[in-house]
Amino acid sequence: MKLLFIGGYGNISWHCTKQALELGHEVWILNRGMTHNSRRKPPRGVLEIIADIRDENAVSTALKGMEFDVVADFICYNAQHALTDVELFKNIAKQFIFISSTANYQKPHSQLPYKEDTPLTNCGWDYSKNKIECEKVFLDAFKTQNFPVTIVRPGHTYDTLIPEAVGNGDWTVANRILENKPIVVHGDGSTLWTLTHAEDFARAFVCLLGNTKTIGEAYHITSDEWLTWREITQYLASALGVEKPKVVYIPSEIIAQNNPALGIGLLGHKTWCDIYDNSKIKSIATGWKAEIKFKNGIINTINWLKEDSRRQRVNPALDSFIDELVGEYNKEFSFSKVLKWLKK
Repeated sequence: MKLLFIGGYGNISWHCTKQALELGHEVWILNRGMTHNSRRKPPRGVLEIIADIRDENAVSTALKGMEFDVVADFICYNAQHALTDVELFKNIAKQFIFISSTANYQKPHSQLPYKEDTPLTNCGWDYSKNKIECEKVFLDAFKTQNFPVTIVRPGHTYDTLIPEAVGNGDWTVANRILENKPIVVHGDGSTLWTLTHAEDFARAFVCLLGNTKTIGEAYHITSDEWLTWREITQYLASALGVEKPKVVYIPSEIIAQNNPALGIGLLGHKTWCDIYDNSKIKSIATGWKAEIKFKNGIINTINWLKEDSRRQRVNPALDSFIDELVGEYNKEFSFSKVLKWLKK
């Protein structure tokens, strides 16, 4: 098949590109032609189209006369992006795959594990709010224009990014662990969470390519391994060669009060258990299961990041915020303990 991936070199999409090539597909990547030290090198055999997906005219010109069996957009983040995709690809793609998110599912929800028919609700977090709006645009186009969309919802997927409780996936928290500085875990760290390696995600994703049964449907793709944030943090530290990291457990509400932008993703997502029923994707990807345990996958991630210092991006603002948050919380906690002791 002839495939076009938009954003095919990212944390999730690189392995999808590689898997598709290994299956013998002709894979085109549409990107701006920029190099990113924090990403993997393009897989051998991939074909590139240089254009900015946010420039509809430029993309339309670059794709003139081309048709694809499948187009997959990994970097569609809001309703306008979705509307542009519909216009660009409604006549040149036999199947269009939108990469959405499991963050769209209602949290908290009365029934676990999450299934594809779990209600989608906006928790106030712009990321999930916008992804839900994208899904609505694509499904409306499917109903009114026969736009051949398949919706895929990744969970918390990692490869070149580090999964962490309070952080942004770069080297900031890892660097703090290595420097024996305190890091933050929300709540008491007992929430169950699902982490999926991008290689496992890709092996299921490629089974959707060209499958007409999946058009008009939504599928999430996640691991079946559930870990607490305490376990996740310890596996990360161990991968860095640190057996006893300094961890400060702080309620999500306090983190949100001090940093609303960071806190909304906690209150609306990470605070709640994250467990999935993968029966639907397994009905398409026969025999598939996620095979990479996090304790092994995170070692590969850390080793890859260590190969090139340019990949080890530290966010000074986040680093300073963690220092301030821990300092203020420790002062408040110590003061509270003194008050309780005096009241005895």
